[in-house]
Amino acid sequence: MSVSLEPQVRASNPRASAIVVANAGSGKTSTLVKRVARLLLDGARPEAILCVTFTKAGAAEMQRRLFQHLGAWAVMNDADLEVALAGIDEDGRPLSKARALFAHALETPGGLKIQTIHAFCEKLLRRFPLEAGVLPGFKVLEDAAAAEVSRRSGDKVAERAMENPEGAVAGAYGHLSVELDWAAFNGMFAAFETRRSAIAAYVEACEPRGGYVAETWRLCGFEEPASREEIEAEAMRRMRFRWADWRRAADALAQSSAVTDQQFGATMKAAEAAGSFVEVSRVFFTNDGSPRKRLGTKEVDKRTKDWLADEQARHGDTRARLIAAKVGEDTVHALTLAIAYAAYYEAEKAARGALDFSDLITRTHRLLSARADAAWVLYKLDGGLEHILLDEAQDTAPDQWDILRSLSREFFSDIGAGRTHRTIFVVGDRKQSIFSFQGADPKRLGSEGQTIR
Repeated sequence: MSVSLEPQVRASNPRASAIVVANAGSGKTSTLVKRVARLLLDGARPEAILCVTFTKAGAAEMQRRLFQHLGAWAVMNDADLEVALAGIDEDGRPLSKARALFAHALETPGGLKIQTIHAFCEKLLRRFPLEAGVLPGFKVLEDAAAAEVSRRSGDKVAERAMENPEGAVAGAYGHLSVELDWAAFNGMFAAFETRRSAIAAYVEACEPRGGYVAETWRLCGFEEPASREEIEAEAMRRMRFRWADWRRAADALAQSSAVTDQQFGATMKAAEAAGSFVEVSRVFFTNDGSPRKRLGTKEVDKRTKDWLADEQARHGDTRARLIAAKVGEDTVHALTLAIAYAAYYEAEKAARGALDFSDLITRTHRLLSARADAAWVLYKLDGGLEHILLDEAQDTAPDQWDILRSLSREFFSDIGAGRTHRTIFVVGDRKQSIFSFQGADPKRLGSEGQTIR
């Protein structure tokens, strides 16, 4: 076998694990297809190859291109087939073997596994339902059914709020429905659905520390829930001892010949007359919340400007506390709704004996990494997989990386490496991520790919 300098051919080398990061249109999927063909030529069993992508359309396209590739070999004349094999660095291979690959791939029981990550997880859970803690005959909620379950769960949250207007759910529902516009409010429930595992994990982790309400406020810098109105009122109470200095500063600005100083002084006097924190704060901060850079021209004495700077910093601290209080309040309300929504969502699924796509990932992740049966499951799988190929890796979420890492752990251990040659092949493009709403971070492509073993 010659050594080609062509990047796609080098990357498709069936003997080397590789991570390929390249732009759209550079031939990443073509390289993956060539690699599968070369793995088969190298003697890999079709049922021992797992190709994973993230959409059904992507899996179908990958399978179409592979079978088209192998099917073309099956009917080529000798001269053309020799050229085709040389083009992928496989010159010297028996032509009869290359021609037989198409039929071999089709006829092998189990065949090539070219599927989405969700389809792979579904098959794994059906194979090990007791170990995974799922119903053996579970259904999978497709998009339309999942949308219906989500809608019904959201409706039940609204009904609960109306039935108990004094309850926490009603308070959260009323608060956020006013704070958010219609699209953002409904989008919030969509986020609850896609991130409910992370939300549930956070809520559970908060229990030893007094629950999610106490922990959220503590993370925001408060020992107990804080009212923004009370924070503002306290700031204005402290102003009682500062109004005299406030007036002196305003008078000093008014006496300046600079128009900007005079305007600044007038603004201060108007804020004092209004007597509200909002108006006082506007003296020192712009509409976008940035601190005013100039607190007087050179005509204003240094003592006055120093006092204004100190006052600006003091009000800045109060504004920061107000922002933190809003974050705390909004977060507690959002978590309250998320918990209620998740409970109804889980009940709806249980009534149907169903799992959704997120469950497939979560249950598989737990099966392979967290449950006591993980070692047994991985042992049973270890002899069945020898090559893992991951397409569109920029869309891989952390739990999905963990699943692939669990599957490939024995590939590079002394036991696995001594039994047969095994490889991992990862391709992706950081700029093409479309699953960030599920937690995928394209920046992790390189780091996760490097540690997948």
